[in-house]
Amino acid sequence: MSVQFGLNRLRAYSNGIGSGVVITGGTGSASVATGSVWIGGVECEVSATSIAMATGASVNTGNMLIYAYVPAGATTTATIGFATGSSSIYLNRPNVGTDIAVISVGQYGTGTSTYGGASTSGLTGARAFGRSQNCNINITYDSSQARGGNLVFANDIKHFNGAIEGTLEYASISGANLASIYGGAWASGGAGSGTLKVTATNRPLPFMIEARQVTNGVTATYRILKCYSNSLTLSMDRENYLMPSLNFQAIANQAGDIITVQV
Repeated sequence: MSVQFGLNRLRAYSNGIGSGVVITGGTGSASVATGSVWIGGVECEVSATSIAMATGASVNTGNMLIYAYVPAGATTTATIGFATGSSSIYLNRPNVGTDIAVISVGQYGTGTSTYGGASTSGLTGARAFGRSQNCNINITYDSSQARGGNLVFANDIKHFNGAIEGTLEYASISGANLASIYGGAWASGGAGSGTLKVTATNRPLPFMIEARQVTNGVTATYRILKCYSNSLTLSMDRENYLMPSLNFQAIANQAGDIITVQV
C-alpha cells in the first residue's frame, strides 16, 4: 500500500517533555511537577514525584539524568527514573534501546546533595515542517506462497519482513528540526537563525511523524509512532528554491505499535 498526498499539516515529535513537566532542584531531593511527556509517539501522563538523594561526604557528586519511561503493563502513564553519569542510560541517551523522555540533565554536589538541573526544553514537543509537500508513506511486506501436488495457485501465504517507509519534502528550513532528527547541537541565534553542529559521534534520533490531510471535508491523520531517518538531501540548483527532502523508516514503539490512521 502506498499513500501519497499534499499535506495540510506535518509535524514531528521527539521523546521529551510535552507540557507542564518542570523540575525543581533542592537539598537532598529534586521535585518533578505533574505534566505530560512524549515517549514512542504516545503522549504519557507524569504524576508529581520527589526524588530523594543520599547526603553525606563523598556521595552524590557528579552528573545525574532524570527521565521518564513507560513501565511494563502501562500504556499512557510514565514513571520517573534517574541515573548517575556512569550509568549506561546516562552515557547512551537517547539511544538506550528503550524509549525514554529526558526531563533534566544536571549536577548534584558533595555532601549537600543539591540538584542543579533545569527542565530540558527546546527540541521536545511538536515541531512543524513548514510548507511541506510530496509526502509518501509506503507499507510493504515480503511473502512466501505454498503450493503442492497439482495445485496451480497457492493455497497458503505467509508474510514477513514488513516495512513502513516514506519520504517528504518541505520548503521552510529549520535547524532545530534537523537537530532533533539527526542529532547534533543546535545553538539558536534568535529570529529563526542559529548554528547546527554535528560531531563524529552523533546518530539519528527517534521521532514520531504526524501528517494531516483534508479531502472532501474529511480529515485524516496519519501517525507513524516511532521512526528514524537515514537520508537527508539538500538539492541546490540555479532555478529552484532549496527544498530539503528526507526519508524515514518506522519501527515499533515500546508498546509494539507502529502506525495509526484516524479519520
